[in-house]
Amino acid sequence: MTTCVDTAELLNSAHQLGPLISHHADAAERNRRLSREVLDAIAEAGLFRMLLPQALGGLEVDPVTCAHVVEEIARFHSAAGWAMQAGNTSSWWAARFPEEGAEEIYGDNPSALMAAAFHPPQQAVEVTGGYRINGRGPLASNISDSEWLFLTAMVMEGDQPRMIEGMPDIIGLAIRAQEARIIETWDSLGMRATDSNDVAMDNVFVPTSRTFHLTPEFEPSPAFRGPLYRFPGVGTVTLIIAPTPLAVARAAITEVRELAQKKTAFGFTKPMRERPAVQAAVAKAEAQLRSARLLFYDTLESAWQRTLAGEGNSLEQKADLLLAASHAVTTAAAVTDLMHRTAGTSGIYTRNPLERHFRDAQTLRHHGFTSENRFEAVGQVYLGVPPEFAMVAF
Repeated sequence: MTTCVDTAELLNSAHQLGPLISHHADAAERNRRLSREVLDAIAEAGLFRMLLPQALGGLEVDPVTCAHVVEEIARFHSAAGWAMQAGNTSSWWAARFPEEGAEEIYGDNPSALMAAAFHPPQQAVEVTGGYRINGRGPLASNISDSEWLFLTAMVMEGDQPRMIEGMPDIIGLAIRAQEARIIETWDSLGMRATDSNDVAMDNVFVPTSRTFHLTPEFEPSPAFRGPLYRFPGVGTVTLIIAPTPLAVARAAITEVRELAQKKTAFGFTKPMRERPAVQAAVAKAEAQLRSARLLFYDTLESAWQRTLAGEGNSLEQKADLLLAASHAVTTAAAVTDLMHRTAGTSGIYTRNPLERHFRDAQTLRHHGFTSENRFEAVGQVYLGVPPEFAMVAF
């Protein structure tokens, strides 16, 4: 491990933010975005620069530590944990930018918040010194408070994509957030405070220094030469996605265990805690969540140890990371659903935390990188079939 950051100290910093995050959670849900106070506190604690290199003022922590910190923040409010995704994933991908581009983004502010609309690809037309970007992308979390916006774009030649070795030429790029139009679409079932609105780009110019060709293999720019930037891209994206639903499921179990001590359901004479069906449900939920969480962190740790040893990670080992994360997310959703059903009518009221946990889990399970659809890509790799989900190779 190359980081000089003390893991326990970082986790304690995240824990200390809990009361502030919890205090603002209800208002954030109503406003559909995190409060400025919460975002500023997270930034001040350094939690938006966990995956940024030390050379640019980042913490450059290992992936396992980063995942634990995200999970700790998400314990207090799922949307605050989700903000770690928007803030950190893009700084890891910045390793692919030329040195000038990374310096422009993070040189003056290592905690610069970057939203991302990773799919579908926008359209890019190559011009002198860069590209002109057009298109509309969904789910740009924290966009209203971000300084930058990360996008992917398909390079066009006329009305057709440019092809390289039989594949479309796709670039990753960063533009200033103010150059995009925010389209208010985030009226969602769950994760309401994430400000995950659409963005539209109308002939926005991006210099070459803030672009890179989106391919599995790349040479990190000088500031990004540590082992963290040799860690698989699919693992880096999912290590910040999966901890949030894991935290939501844990909170749902805790809520039911507390409810069972005092509630007697309609039509029963025994309190919930004495009913075999409730006892079995809580036990099954614990087993499912602990198992999925263990697989997730064990797979993450194994991949990190291979990276530290300079061994690299094979395609199948990258698929292992995708499997562990997707399994964590889908299992967390199933556990949260089980707890919501076990609680009965208590969980239908907005005054009960289970109501939000249920909505959040059902929303998180559909994330494009970790939805149930990703099991197909993992199985394709295991069976020697070219994976349809190309990002598994990154």
